[in-house]
Amino acid sequence: MGRSYTGPDLQTPIESNNAVRPSTKDCSQTDIEKGRQRSLDPYVTWAIRIFIIFISITCFIQQNLLQNVINSCWQTLQNSWIFNSVYFETWWTTFCFAWIIPLYPFTIHFVPTFHKYKLHPSVTYVHQTVLGMLKEAVVYMTPLMLLDTFMVKKYHNVDPSIWKAKKESLIQYTRALPLDPPELGRVLFDLFASILTFDFIFFIVHLVFHKNVWLYRNIHAHHHHHDVMHPHVTNKLTVVERVLLVLSANFALKLFNSHPLTRMLFVPVFVWLLVENHTGYDLPFGLHRVIPFNLYGGSVKHYKHHMHGLRYYQPFFTYLDYLMENINIRSVLFKVS
Repeated sequence: MGRSYTGPDLQTPIESNNAVRPSTKDCSQTDIEKGRQRSLDPYVTWAIRIFIIFISITCFIQQNLLQNVINSCWQTLQNSWIFNSVYFETWWTTFCFAWIIPLYPFTIHFVPTFHKYKLHPSVTYVHQTVLGMLKEAVVYMTPLMLLDTFMVKKYHNVDPSIWKAKKESLIQYTRALPLDPPELGRVLFDLFASILTFDFIFFIVHLVFHKNVWLYRNIHAHHHHHDVMHPHVTNKLTVVERVLLVLSANFALKLFNSHPLTRMLFVPVFVWLLVENHTGYDLPFGLHRVIPFNLYGGSVKHYKHHMHGLRYYQPFFTYLDYLMENINIRSVLFKVS
C-alpha cells in the first residue's frame, strides 16, 4: 500500500497553457474582481434562494399531485425493457454525463456575460472529438457493466426468493424491481441523505488518496494532471477511482434502502454536482453561493484543491474540511505550548 505521507501533498500548482500561474494575481484577475463588486450578484443569489423556497412550498401544497406523477412514472418504467435491464444505471449515468456537460459548462463558456466569473483566465471548455467521447464512454462503462453482468441487484421490498432464483444464473439480464412506487417524502429524504452520506465516505477515500504516496502516484494523480480546469476533468479518473466513486454512491443509496426510482433521480443530481465542481466558475447561482454560511464548497473550493491539493478534500460540503483544519490547528498549538 505504501507508507503513510504526513508532509505536504504531492500535488503541485497547475501550470496553464497561457504560462500564467494560478496563484498569480494579474491585472485581468483584478478586473474580474472589480467587475464582481459592481455587479448585481447578491440579488441573483437571493432570487435563486427565493425561487427554491417557492418551489419547495408549492411541492408541499401539491404533494398529492406529485405523488400521482411518481405513481404514473413508476408504472411506465416498470414496462420499459431498458429500465428493467441490469445495465440501466450504468447507461443512465453515462447518458447524464453526456448531456449535462454540453448543457451547463459548454453553454456558459460561450456566453460572454459569464466570463467575468472565471476563477482564473485559463479556465476554459476543452472540446472533445466524437471518437474521444466514445472512448471515454467505453472506458467508463466496461468495468461497471462487468459488475452489472455478474451481480444480483437487490432492492428493498423485493421478495428474497426472487434474488435466490437469480443467483442460480451466472449471467444477469434483468433487475428484480419492487411492485410499489416510492412515497414523495421518502424520495426527497433519500436523495438528500444519500448525497450527505456519499460526501462523508468519499471525503475519507479522497483524503487517503492524498496522504498516501503510493496511492496518490498510482491512482489519484491522473485526476490532477491537467493544464487548465475544465468540466471533462470530472471524469478524468483511473478505473480504481471510478469504481470506488460508484461503489461509494451505491453504498449511500443502499444504506437508506433507496427505491430504484430514487436511484434514477439521484444520478443526474449527483453528476450535476460533480460537473459543477469542475467548471472553474464562481457563478452567483452556483450552489456554493445559494447555500449560505459557507456550508457548501462547490467550484471555488474544488478549484483551490486542484491548484494545490492541500485542502478541501470533501466533494461537496465543507464541515469535515473545517473540522479537520481546526483539529490540526489545535494539535499544533498544543505541541507549541
